[in-house]
Amino acid sequence: MVNDRLQNSLKNLLSGFFSRILLLLLGMIVRTFFIQTLGNVYLSVNGLYSNILNVLSLAELGFGTAMVYSMYKPLAKHDNEKLAALLKLYHRVYRVIGCVILGLGLSIVPFMDYILKDPPEVNHLTAYYLMFLANSVLSYWFFAYKRSILVADQKDYICIHYRNVFCVVRSILQIIILLLFHNFAFYLTLQLLSTFVENLAISRYVDRNYTFINTIKTARLSKEERNHIWMDVKGLMLTNLGHVVLNSTDNIIISSFVGLSWVGLLSNFTLVVDSVTGVLCQITSALSASIGNYFAEKDRKDGYALFQKIVFMNLWLYGFSAICLMTLLNPFIELWLGAKFTLSMTIVYALTANFFVQGYMNTLWTFRSTLGLFTQGWFRPVVVALINIILSILLSFRWGVFGVIIATSIARASVNLWYDPWIIHKYGFQRSVKPFFKMCLIRILQVVSIYIPCMMIKYAIFQNGVTIIRFAVLIVISVGIGAIMFYFFCHRCEEYHFFCNLFIQRILQPLSRSILRRNEKR
Repeated sequence: MVNDRLQNSLKNLLSGFFSRILLLLLGMIVRTFFIQTLGNVYLSVNGLYSNILNVLSLAELGFGTAMVYSMYKPLAKHDNEKLAALLKLYHRVYRVIGCVILGLGLSIVPFMDYILKDPPEVNHLTAYYLMFLANSVLSYWFFAYKRSILVADQKDYICIHYRNVFCVVRSILQIIILLLFHNFAFYLTLQLLSTFVENLAISRYVDRNYTFINTIKTARLSKEERNHIWMDVKGLMLTNLGHVVLNSTDNIIISSFVGLSWVGLLSNFTLVVDSVTGVLCQITSALSASIGNYFAEKDRKDGYALFQKIVFMNLWLYGFSAICLMTLLNPFIELWLGAKFTLSMTIVYALTANFFVQGYMNTLWTFRSTLGLFTQGWFRPVVVALINIILSILLSFRWGVFGVIIATSIARASVNLWYDPWIIHKYGFQRSVKPFFKMCLIRILQVVSIYIPCMMIKYAIFQNGVTIIRFAVLIVISVGIGAIMFYFFCHRCEEYHFFCNLFIQRILQPLSRSILRRNEKR
């Protein structure tokens, strides 16, 4: 059973890597044709409406996460009756959530003029919004709830497989539609149909492999079990609220206070940044998956040593990626879409700051949840969300898009950046947090010192314009400088040697053994 779980975890990791890369490539290809056929205005509308629907997803309140957690125990005990009862409850609740999102979404329509500053000369804007709304609502009403049992059973790679297949087919058809018809409505219709059919395909798979879902008709949860689930939902509600407000309101505020056209320009950058974040999350989540078991078996001293190692890895992964984003993002966009789609370096810095701070927080949240520190600082998400909204609006008047984006980093830094480490050290490890802050500050300064020569070389290389060859040269130089200076700063650190040995023992040695076995067979 343990080997099966490890094998499924590896499948989830590899599937996640492949999926992130595939989705990035397909997203870039489709977006290229989208911009060429429909233009930046429709891209801005697409980004804005997607953000509005993300905010409306607050109606879910973390119920899906609570349901997945509630399935772990009955899956381990093969309690099919309990699983059938949980899925029935999940289905009923999702239908209600779909209705709530539909009602909230329709109530926004009369206020759309306030959300769209300088509305574009595009016909049928309301109809397009309703198609976005329908795509979201149909997901809640039909079949989507069945994904949860695959996620809880550590078979998320199956969902990823279906998503990849439908993404490839949808992308090809969308490109054909864009080239033949230049029609946004047809593009959205295909997206809606793809979502519905993908959910239907996953539903059929679950029905075939978890037959008890449809054969056990009378399963019911007790009142105590339902109350426990609702308590979990309440605990996740504020966290979910903070996450949505921090990550899904920037486009709405930019559209309302700066201008809709900026949403499309910004979305090209966020596509790349979010893809890098997704790839790094696959690495950190894979290394952090067994932290809970580790703390159950080891004392707090060993636990803190693990915490230092994971923080070291996370800071440098996100720090090195931040250097690459600051150095390469604008030249990449220029090569991909053209110079008119690039943004000022101040906006790139703000996007990178958000990327780095969010990555730093991921590890802290993993250890907070593993150590069971849920009640300490329960008010955090609301405070951060309020600071973010107020600052975003105020700074938008003075600094425009840069002000809206940097407000998110300021909001996180003003609360989470110092409060979460303090909570972890005080209640989780019972030690002072000051050495941790000192260590983080030193490593951030080291990351900045690596970026300075990369920036100088970038301006020297691109002095006469951006070309593919110059871009490739800059990639090699940036990676080389980063690797050399990383070794210079860290080669004496215990954490550095730990990950070097881990890489050799878990990747290089098994790979070399595999190659030798293949050669022997030949």
